Amino acid sequence: MDTNKPESIKYLESRLGQEVFVSKWNVITQDETDAFAKLTDDEDPMHNDPEWAAKTPWGGTIVQAAHVLSLGVAPIVNSDIPLDIETDGNSYVLNYGYDRVRVLSPLHVGHRFRYRGKIKNIRSKSQNEFIITWDVTVEVEAQEKPFMVYESLMYWTTGQELPSVSKHSKK
Repeated sequence: MDTNKPESIKYLESRLGQEVFVSKWNVITQDETDAFAKLTDDEDPMHNDPEWAAKTPWGGTIVQAAHVLSLGVAPIVNSDIPLDIETDGNSYVLNYGYDRVRVLSPLHVGHRFRYRGKIKNIRSKSQNEFIITWDVTVEVEAQEKPFMVYESLMYWTTGQELPSVSKHSKK
């Protein structure tokens, strides 16, 4: 065992393959779907025209996959996973990207969904830098098939000279 590894990484390695977070239930409204469509220039009737979408096989408007994917970082970063226990907050986690994103079923506007995550892999880039890969499933309440599965990659660094900031600071 590498005794130079940060305690947080040792903890995460001990949890490889295990589910380590389940988010709260979320809902994306029609107004939020419309705003995301406008922001991303993806205004499509399947997302933004409830009357039209009601006549489709989906039976109503569906949320953009990119919208749900973009909301998936917060459940990891805001979870109780100890990513800074040994550094007095002198660590930082950044989104590093996504792999193997698959949309398996529609997510209707207004339906409740949540994120579930397992630690898949931890790769060291240097003594103080790691890439943590999470297997994430986006499940929809009362629906057997998940909406989406993907790998979320997070860059984690510690021991850097970073300005002092609390985990949820808006400064």
